[in-house]
Amino acid sequence: MKLAIALIPALFFASGCGGGKARRAGPPPPTPECKAIVRTAKSWLPEEEENRPLPKDCSDFVGKVFAENKVKLPRTSAAMSIEGEEVRAGELRMADLVFFAGKNGGGKIGHVGIYINNGIFIHQANPGEGVRQESMHSDYWRKRFLRARRILD
Repeated sequence: MKLAIALIPALFFASGCGGGKARRAGPPPPTPECKAIVRTAKSWLPEEEENRPLPKDCSDFVGKVFAENKVKLPRTSAAMSIEGEEVRAGELRMADLVFFAGKNGGGKIGHVGIYINNGIFIHQANPGEGVRQESMHSDYWRKRFLRARRILD
């Protein structure tokens, strides 16, 4: 009986454990369509496909990747930046489009890439240079990030 009485306060206090902030649920797993977009984008890397012609620019690359997966996008990065649904940087998911200011900075869209995961995106940096993957957390890209859009659910 004494043991039962001693356990009641312990149970009362134990029920309050873990009552702090709820953990944020992670993003849902990527859909097959999103995985296909990233797989297609990576197939444009120079080490994957040497004979593929270079895209004209960043938006040409993104447009071709999505077109290979039967998704039509506008031709320019500025026009792409109003497609789909706006996404905050902390909520990025595979195949989201990420938009950056051009070389001179400012608030005008000048570049687009495809988000892969863990802060990495894939893009055509400059005409003639080919497709590459880079970190959005580098000083260069972090300072120029403007917005992101989700094209696929």
